[in-house]
Amino acid sequence: MSTSSERYDKRGGRRRVLAAVLLASAATSAWAWEAGRMTGGGSIICPAPAYRVTFGYELHCQLDNGQLSTPNNLEVNFSSGEHFHLAGLTKAICSGPDTSSPSAPFTTMYGEGYGTLNGQAATIKFTLVDNAEPGAGVDTASFRIYSTSGKQLECDSRVLEGGNNQAHRATGGKP
Repeated sequence: MSTSSERYDKRGGRRRVLAAVLLASAATSAWAWEAGRMTGGGSIICPAPAYRVTFGYELHCQLDNGQLSTPNNLEVNFSSGEHFHLAGLTKAICSGPDTSSPSAPFTTMYGEGYGTLNGQAATIKFTLVDNAEPGAGVDTASFRIYSTSGKQLECDSRVLEGGNNQAHRATGGKP
C-alpha cells in the first residue's frame, strides 16, 4: 500500500516522492523569490558535540535574475570551539508569506555560501525563519557546515533560545 506521498520500489522499501511536492509548491507564490534582506542573530541548542550555537548576520535576498546585493555577513560559533565566517553567498532565496512586524514580503531565507571553518575552506547551507515577534521562542535557524578536510557540523531547524531573525523589505536601490 502507498499513500499519496510515499511509494514502494521493487525491493519493497519506501521512498518519498519529493518532486511532486516541490513542483506543486513552486507553482505557488509562497516560493517566489522576493526582494529584501534579513538581519539578526541569536542562539540555538543543538545535539552534541556543538550543543550551543550562536550566530549573527546581515544577508540580502537573491532575485530570480541571480543578482545579490551586498554586504552579506554571517558568523556562526559553536560551543565546541568551532567558528564559521562567511566569505560569500552563492544562493539566498527569500520566500514565504508576508511578515507584519516589520512589513516584509517573506518569512524564510534559504542560503548557501562559502567561507572558513576554523580558518579552513568550508561551505554552508542555512535556513533562517522569521515567525514574528518576539523572535526568541518562535523564530528558527538551521546550519550545515562542511569543511574541505571532511569536518561536518549540522544543526537542523531549532527554535531560537535567544535573539531574533528579522525579515525586511527592500529599501533604496538594493534588491
